Amino acid sequence: TCALPICRGRMTSCVIIGAGFAGASTAWALARAGVTSGVIVEREFGPGAHSSGRNAGLVRLVEDDAVVLTLGVRSLPTLRRVKTDGVSVFRQTGALSLAARESTDDIRACCDELRAHGLDASLLTAAEAKARFPATAAFQFDVALLCADEGVVDIHALLTWYLDEAKRAGFTLRTRTTVDELVVEGGRVVGVRTGGAVLRADAVVDATGAWAGRLSAPRLPLQPFRRHLCTTGPAAGWARDVPYIWLWSNELYCRPELDGLLMSPCDVTPAAPETLTEDPAIGDLLASRLAHHAPGLLDLPLRRTWACLRTFAPDRRPCIGADPELAGLFHVSGLGGFGMMTSPAVGEIAAAAILGTPTDWLDAKLVAPARLVSRTGAASRST
Repeated sequence: TCALPICRGRMTSCVIIGAGFAGASTAWALARAGVTSGVIVEREFGPGAHSSGRNAGLVRLVEDDAVVLTLGVRSLPTLRRVKTDGVSVFRQTGALSLAARESTDDIRACCDELRAHGLDASLLTAAEAKARFPATAAFQFDVALLCADEGVVDIHALLTWYLDEAKRAGFTLRTRTTVDELVVEGGRVVGVRTGGAVLRADAVVDATGAWAGRLSAPRLPLQPFRRHLCTTGPAAGWARDVPYIWLWSNELYCRPELDGLLMSPCDVTPAAPETLTEDPAIGDLLASRLAHHAPGLLDLPLRRTWACLRTFAPDRRPCIGADPELAGLFHVSGLGGFGMMTSPAVGEIAAAAILGTPTDWLDAKLVAPARLVSRTGAASRST
């Protein structure tokens, strides 16, 4: 059902809650589709205050989930095209996935899948990788997958671009504005209540990241997980455009950052967004993983450590589309660690769901919120 009815060639408005990549890319895609009025509501002082502004900015197309890979491949041309002040937001550095010998068959299958999607992927022995990319000498591995199409995005520039494009089409951004509840009339969401005022709209989009799924009852089964990132002191041999490195075992990744490295031990700990704190033991975890996988980096001093949240549905796929029970409410959430990378495609699917138009490149049911309640019933939505 089309949530934004067409009236004499114009679309009516929507309210998008959250100005991170989920909300901003949805507004951008709606604007591209002809929506000329809408409001993006953000409770913080500015957009991207949480996960959208704290991630590593990696475009990682090495994905074993077919849906996420499709979203990434669909998004890549847009990420390559976006420029701010004449500078591309995307740097195509390439990336190396390093693996032990026992993972050779898996990494070869992944390489074949990337090639099938038209991506530039190749396998390297450890000797070949170390000869081409001397920085890999710090790591212990037997085989490497080089995906030349991967890279790094300026996350703040990309987020600002989405919002600026939406504003040019007629959207407005309201910061320091908290949504207290949905306004429901006749079983349909018709707006939101914020600070005693009611903001009415034909469609309301929950794009609240780690807080997603809490406005409706019962809640969607979305779980935030804490992950830490760190920056180090100077690291020799890591030029700005050296491919970033990700361990196939998902225990560590790193990329150049200023004169040092940005790295993560890939920790995954359930966390409540209201009580997000840094783990004082994260330095020990990072040191342990470096000692095992990258002893050549073990002596780098840590400059800064911070925590962020990655929110997932039980099947680790995004949650995009109409609420299964409340008409007029839409979800764009559960984007985990791939929200920035897939944001153009995520916005495209979200806009299609809101406008009631089909997508011919992905079965929208694979990411629809309804899938999260169809297996065990509505009671499973409570977390």
